[in-house]
Amino acid sequence: MGAGRPSDYDPAYCQVVVDIMASGLSLTAAAGEIGICRATINNWAEAHPEFLEAVRIGKAKRTLALEKGMLGAENGPAVTARMFALKNADPDEWREKQSIEHSGGVTVQINRLAD
Repeated sequence: MGAGRPSDYDPAYCQVVVDIMASGLSLTAAAGEIGICRATINNWAEAHPEFLEAVRIGKAKRTLALEKGMLGAENGPAVTARMFALKNADPDEWREKQSIEHSGGVTVQINRLAD
C-alpha cells in the first residue's frame, strides 16, 4: 500500500451518498457533504464494492429526482435547468442524438486516358 494519509472510509457513507444524490445533487456534492474530494469517492468506489454499488444507486436516484422535478416544473427555466442536469447526469438516456441517414450509393468512376 502506498504512503500517505490512511482512508477515512466508513461503510455508513454508502447511505449518505445515496441520500444526497436522491435529492438531485451530484456525486461531487455528496463528496462535499462527506468532507472529501471527488477523487476520494473514486478511490473508495474502486476499493469497496458496497460503496461502488451505493454510487450506482445514487446515480439512478439522482436521475429519478431530476426527471420527476422536470415533469413537475411549472416554468420554462426550471425545465431547462433540469434537462441540462439530466444530459450530464445520464447522457446515455438524455443526450441529444443526431442521426444522419444516407440514401443512395456513391459511384466512383475512373476514366482511363487512351495511350
